[in-house]
Amino acid sequence: MMKHKILYVKNSSSKFNLNTYNVQAIGLGKAFCKLGFDYDFLFFSKEDSILREEYIAGHRLRIISRKGIRILRSEYCHSVLNEDFLGQYDFIISTEYGQVMTYCLSKVSKNVVLYSGPYYNLFKLPFMSPIYDFFFTKEINDQCKAKFVKSILAKEYLEAKGYTNLVNIGVGLDVERFDRNVPIQAETQKIIDFMTTNDCVLYVGSLSDRKNFPFLIDVYTKLKSERNNIKFVVIGKGDPRYVKRYVDRIPRQYRDDLLRIEKIDNSQLKYIYPLAKAFLLPSKQEIFGMVLLESMYLGAPVITSRNGGSTTLIEGRNTGTIISEFDVRKWVNAIEQYLDNPSETTAMTERAHQLISRDFVWTSLAKKILQTVEENTYQKDRQ
Repeated sequence: MMKHKILYVKNSSSKFNLNTYNVQAIGLGKAFCKLGFDYDFLFFSKEDSILREEYIAGHRLRIISRKGIRILRSEYCHSVLNEDFLGQYDFIISTEYGQVMTYCLSKVSKNVVLYSGPYYNLFKLPFMSPIYDFFFTKEINDQCKAKFVKSILAKEYLEAKGYTNLVNIGVGLDVERFDRNVPIQAETQKIIDFMTTNDCVLYVGSLSDRKNFPFLIDVYTKLKSERNNIKFVVIGKGDPRYVKRYVDRIPRQYRDDLLRIEKIDNSQLKYIYPLAKAFLLPSKQEIFGMVLLESMYLGAPVITSRNGGSTTLIEGRNTGTIISEFDVRKWVNAIEQYLDNPSETTAMTERAHQLISRDFVWTSLAKKILQTVEENTYQKDRQ
């Protein structure tokens, strides 16, 4: 009998910021509430508490924490591992295959659902990955009721480890945040004025080596040397000394056409993405990349490296451009292709918007999860 209640467990030992706008578990939870389920989002911290409780479409969404201890890159919480607690839920979504709690949960409950994103080794000690796989992979694969991944790369990564029956559902976007009418803030107006008078390339994200910030600077410098009307807008934070080191590589005559804003309210991005002639994401590694969902939904033409999000949202769909090599010439050529073919670029961005609206909003993903879990339950009951 259905209890109409779902638990989502964030097992990572990384610090959790409830104020982060793109907390995926909350977006998914809102979708489940709209589909008729109560939803608890659980993460591990230094104390037991209920951080938030609200009702969406008449169903409860709670954010709760339990006291845990760190084991390698995982959290462990014994109080969660009992049948009475876990038995109140129809199923338990456990994040990431490489977390000890995923294994522990699957040993206690037959209703654990895996949702995994990494497609590369996250263990700080490389030899830990094969040890973890040896002891836990087969058990997790056999015992989970369903197994979902966030990208094609994550699917290939886990299949190489022996996982079977993986379903790639991607990640969802909370489009309601962008569909609300919000006033344009002063900082946003500054960016709009800068972008509307020129052909602008846009980047949104942290400024770091993993995000390939030095390469972004090189692409802008080369593009600017060939097209003087180009300007570059960078929205994101980074270590000041690190950022200055690479900004100083830009010839002085080009620096006035670089606008860098450390932070704006996420609701304001709806006014900025559509003004970009190209949105660049040259990350070296990206489990998915929420900015890909945002930029594609809001009409920015995307040029990106091959990463988790791009293989799922763009590869084989003609909804953007993927460039696997960090070759400045190739990236500049791709930007120029967008600039020189506005009709084709507009058609591409429309396809991208339709794709996100149809398949990569949280309600669509929640329905896929429910359908797969129901089908797998039916098949196991018949065995």
